[in-house]
Amino acid sequence: MRIPIGISNRHIHLSQVDADKLFGKWYEFKRIKDLSQPGESACEETLTIKWNKWEIKNVRVLLPFRKQTQVEIFMWDNYVLWCKAPIRLSGNLEGSESLYLIWPKWTVYLQEWVIVAKRHLHITQAEADERWLKKNQIIKIKTNNPDRWLVFDNVVVRSGDKYALDFHIDMEEANASGVRMGDWGEIIS
Repeated sequence: MRIPIGISNRHIHLSQVDADKLFGKWYEFKRIKDLSQPGESACEETLTIKWNKWEIKNVRVLLPFRKQTQVEIFMWDNYVLWCKAPIRLSGNLEGSESLYLIWPKWTVYLQEWVIVAKRHLHITQAEADERWLKKNQIIKIKTNNPDRWLVFDNVVVRSGDKYALDFHIDMEEANASGVRMGDWGEIIS
């Protein structure tokens, strides 16, 4: 079975409360493109993330709003920012890293809201059942790049009816395997 590969850049999922603090209560975000998961989109708006005296500018905001703000960075960003964001699944934020979100007018301090996203497979429940996959099961996915194929181990299955089929990795993992948007992989175990 071919599985499309989605490549993620560093990004920010804002809560409504933090969006209101940073941009103002009635601010309307400008959507620029839909993402692979239903109802999700990238916005024109970006923020600066900062920890200690180091910062990374132009980190994209994604919609829709979440219950809690979450920032997803790369492993390398830990060195740039001098922080220790752990590799975690989205939403697993307890004990994660802290930082500041900066917009030209306002700053918000985020305590334990920063992670490096763990690679995962989004799949509908029906597709998971067809393939005997269980929620949170650990699998392996092989990429299709003939010059630099790679097997990604420790891929977490995230099944549910709100998902569309997509293997999510970040840009660092994509670069290491020579994968581009539109490439595909296959489950090998």
